[in-house]
Formats: sequence, C-alpha cells, structure tokens
Amino acid sequence: MKRFSLSLSNGAQLSGIVSVPPRISTTPHYQPLIVGIHGGTYFSRYFDAGTTNSAVRLAETLGVPFVSIDRPGYKDSTALPPVPEGSTFLQEEGKYLHGYILPKIWQEFGASSGATTIVILAHSLGSPSSIVASALHAREAQPQYPCGGLIMSGWGTAHGRPSESARDIVANGVVDGRIAWPLEMKDGPMFGDPKLGRVSPEILGMGAELNTSMSLGEFEDGSFHWIDYWLTYAKEVKVPIMYGMGEHDVLWKATRETVQDFAREFTGSPRVESGVVLGAPHCIELSYWGPGWVARCLGFAAECAAAEGVSRRVAAGQA
Repeated sequence: MKRFSLSLSNGAQLSGIVSVPPRISTTPHYQPLIVGIHGGTYFSRYFDAGTTNSAVRLAETLGVPFVSIDRPGYKDSTALPPVPEGSTFLQEEGKYLHGYILPKIWQEFGASSGATTIVILAHSLGSPSSIVASALHAREAQPQYPCGGLIMSGWGTAHGRPSESARDIVANGVVDGRIAWPLEMKDGPMFGDPKLGRVSPEILGMGAELNTSMSLGEFEDGSFHWIDYWLTYAKEVKVPIMYGMGEHDVLWKATRETVQDFAREFTGSPRVESGVVLGAPHCIELSYWGPGWVARCLGFAAECAAAEGVSRRVAAGQA
C-alpha cells in the first residue's frame, strides 16, 4: 500500500492510497479494481485501518487491486468548485467522481493492475455521489471507464435521528465551512456504546488518527435534500448492487423493511443483494464484523468482474 497524488484533467489534485498486488498463477482471469469511497469525517485510511480491519490489506491478500480515495476537500484532494444554482453538493460530487476521478483512476491503475472493471465500495456519505456517478455512467454509450458494480453500507432512506439534531449542528458546529466532530461525540454514533464491545481497542485508539472535518455542503445535502431527488438517480443505475446496513446503525433506521425500501428503488440493476448485518454498528468496516463484510464485498466484486469480462468476450465473438 502506498499514498498517491494525481493531477486530474481539470487541473485539480486527487490523493489517496493504492495497492496493486502482482498477478500470479492463482490470480483470477477477471479481476475487479476496487475503488473505496469513504464517508464523512473520515478519509482514505478508513479502508486501511487497524491490523485486522484493513480492507486494503485483505484485498491484497486475495490479489485484488484496491484504490481508496480522499474525496474532494479531504486531505490533499482539491475541494469541489462552488455548487451551481439548481444543483446540490452531492450531485456535483457525483458528477465530479464520474467526470474526473474515476476516469483518472482507471487510466492510472486499470491496465497496469490487469483489472477488468471498476467496482465501487462506498460507505455512508460516500454512497450518494457513488449512486450519481453510477447513474451518469449508465447514460453514456462510450464511458471513459468500465464500471461493473456498486457496493454500499451505512446509507439509507430513513434517518435515525430527528432533523433538529442536524439543524443544531449546522447552526452551531460549522467553522470555515466545515464540521468537525470531537471524538467524544463521534465514537458513539459510529460504533455504539463502548461497553458493547463492537470495535477493537486498536480501532478505538486510532480515533484521532482517522478523524477529520467534513464539509457543510455534504452534511446539509445528505441531511435535508438528498432524499428528495435520489430516486431519479437510483432507477438509472445499471450495474449489480450489494447493500448492507449494520443492525445497530444510529444514523439510519436499519430494519429489514428500511433496507428493502432502499434496495427496491434500483429498478434498472440486474442484481440487487441487500441485508441487515446483525449486531454491527454504523461503521461496519471498522468493527469486528468488518473482515467478514469486506470478504463478502470482495467476492461480490469478483463476480461482477467475471460477468463483465465474459460479456465482453461474447460480444467480441471470442467466447
């Protein structure tokens, strides 16, 4: 695993971490390039945290290339331009992801890794822009990158906290256009009561190392506006989808019904797998459930890559 910094076609910078294991005799013929999209108040290290919770390292063990980005405005990634009238933050981030970030990632790491297609792995506030990007990808006859699947966790249709709580954060918690959660306020929603032991002491000890501020724009849009327009994008997504919610997610209501409500809106997808991860908190990937969840994600992504690769061979008359 190593950090990277790339110059995008619009002159902006993109930072993150990447792992490209060498192809060996046991490497599957068709392979996904996982692109991790972190949530709010985290950054690319979300997918490379701890001894046993690192999605990047687990992928490396299985020979799967993995790129985890710092979303725009996080770490060394250039912030989004001002949101134009009539649009929203998360729509613009999705356009940016589709128009600049994913094409560059594929150009830089796709062929060199031997990957067949990109599969997006999004957590929480990384999910909306990933949905938008996947919908925009489906609209193009000749997209700049292949996208074979979308995996999401920690995002839903019914907020777990009253809107007044979010309005209070907007009114009192913004400094220079960003919101910072002190760890004493953040760990509870992310992991639950520490007495319940859902997260290892190692991960809890990394709290300050993994913590950063989030933009007011993404928080406002995700809290108040996204729910009003997301269906327009969801129905356009054409790739297979895997979706999970931790049973004890505090930020969202996580029941069989709410999970099904979310999943059923992806009417254009040929395959939608969804479920509640029993016992898990909001940050499934950082919890004791993380290795199991990530292993399932990698398996799903491998199936997406196989479907994409074989489909191309058939279309080319090479089956």
